[in-house]
Amino acid sequence: MHPSLQHALDIISIERNATEYSQAFDAVLEVINVFGEPDLANRLFAEIPRAVPETLVTELFNLLAWQTNDNGAAMTREVEAWLREGLDVRKLKIAMGLEVYPFPDAQEMYQVLSTLAEVVPEVAARCQGLITLRKASSHGLT
Repeated sequence: MHPSLQHALDIISIERNATEYSQAFDAVLEVINVFGEPDLANRLFAEIPRAVPETLVTELFNLLAWQTNDNGAAMTREVEAWLREGLDVRKLKIAMGLEVYPFPDAQEMYQVLSTLAEVVPEVAARCQGLITLRKASSHGLT
């Protein structure tokens, strides 16, 4: 793993339970400087060993969204492709852990996540939870 990526993950791991991040944003910005923004989610996923917990990778992706020029839009579209493919449970867990709802269109989100819930038991509860939250937020219940 590239040293800048390892450093960012180490800092996030240390600071994630603190009141606020102090060094993580700089470390994440360095990851962007090294890796660039195009196809960032896919390239980082390939670079990060599977031994790194999904929750830590998700936190990295959430912080990256604050540092990219498009506020994470391109990365979100990349992880939506992971959800459509539904082939890698690790990718699915990372994608569903982000701080944004996948898919700009709620109906597409419901369709993709409902299908995943039926065929990938490991993520069924999270799929249903996201669907419920989005429906509640669209009806002003949250």
